[in-house]
Amino acid sequence: MGTRRGGWPVTVVAILLATTGCATGAGPAALSQPSPSVTATPDVRKTALAEAAKSLPAVLSAPGPVACSESDSQWRATAYDESFRTRTATISSTTLAPLLTEIATKVDGEEAFVRSLCGAEGDPGISPVSPDGRRVAIQVDFPSSGDPTHVGWLDLSTGTFTDLTDRSNKKGYVKETFSDKDPGFAPDGSFWFRRDSQQYFSADPNGRLTPRRLSLACFSNRDEDTFYRVVRSVAVLCPGIVHPSGRFAADPGGVAVGMALVQGAELDILTNTVERYADAPIQLPFGMKVAVRDGGDLRDCNPVAWINTTDLLCAGASNDFYTVEIDPRTARDDLEYVQSTEVKVKAEIAPATETAIISVAVSRDRRSLIIAADENNDTSTAKLYRASLISPSKPVEIGPIPAESREHFTLLGNYQQPVRAASGVRRP
Repeated sequence: MGTRRGGWPVTVVAILLATTGCATGAGPAALSQPSPSVTATPDVRKTALAEAAKSLPAVLSAPGPVACSESDSQWRATAYDESFRTRTATISSTTLAPLLTEIATKVDGEEAFVRSLCGAEGDPGISPVSPDGRRVAIQVDFPSSGDPTHVGWLDLSTGTFTDLTDRSNKKGYVKETFSDKDPGFAPDGSFWFRRDSQQYFSADPNGRLTPRRLSLACFSNRDEDTFYRVVRSVAVLCPGIVHPSGRFAADPGGVAVGMALVQGAELDILTNTVERYADAPIQLPFGMKVAVRDGGDLRDCNPVAWINTTDLLCAGASNDFYTVEIDPRTARDDLEYVQSTEVKVKAEIAPATETAIISVAVSRDRRSLIIAADENNDTSTAKLYRASLISPSKPVEIGPIPAESREHFTLLGNYQQPVRAASGVRRP
């Protein structure tokens, strides 16, 4: 039985009102009737912050596979168990929508957005979420394509948006404005972005900016859909194929072997750097080129990821996957002209197939390769397969792509190997 302040039971009050004939408004001393219960309106902003603060770290730290989907420009990232039957965590950009709308309105922008956790093709590069899960990287676009874009971070614990571009812009008699984009967080928690499409900067939690250098590794293969990665305070344009040592990357490219040209890799040294994109030389530094020979034949290798310090996962020309063993000492920084070497196939991971490959991912423990494939390249009928990277055998079917993740399905690739901390960079 509920009791009001003063000790009167609610039911007793109701009986007294009925027997004495008291009514609301009968006089100053009249007892008021209980007001109908009122359902409190939920605070949409607080709800969004709480959900994002809980779900983002849960998805990013999930031990199992993560799949992303997209519908009407809204992405969803879902973590699953190994069988893809049970969802262990999920986060959607619609969760952040009230916060993003508020940010865009605040800076008179058209749209504020957060990149998908899977990136465009499974390799997100620099993370849109800080390592501690407390901040999210935001980019704000404006109505006119000529207007500058802004970047900053949203603090999920306070709901505060820090606009770094606005802080940098100079107002008054002499104005100076910047256009910043491609924001994200490095493993050390620093916030990074690209300014005026030319130079990278990092910001500490107080917003203090530091100009950063750009590695020439993979520079000739730069792609707007592939984000950069931060390795030892340097921006690297090929995130998934950086060697675990952090010294070089397996840059995809053609390798001339006699009169033949085969797809292979060039081992680009990361410490060859410039300040700005415009500073890149016409002749990029030479890296050792690597071709794959399978028996007596050359075989295409499109580098996917390093499995360990010596084994590189390759995608072949016929939707096949295999590994090769490369001695890290093969990567040299003293080459003055084009040189190449050959390596052999170490293990077959998945055989050639006419079935279309929709998406692939390396498991977090780097023991298996997950493949989504369908003969008609249709996610509604596609199947998921698992191939061992440790004891290669025929890929095993897992099951269909979960229904809620089928639209624009992409697996979070887990291609990036952690890199040990080490020394600085070379300045030409």
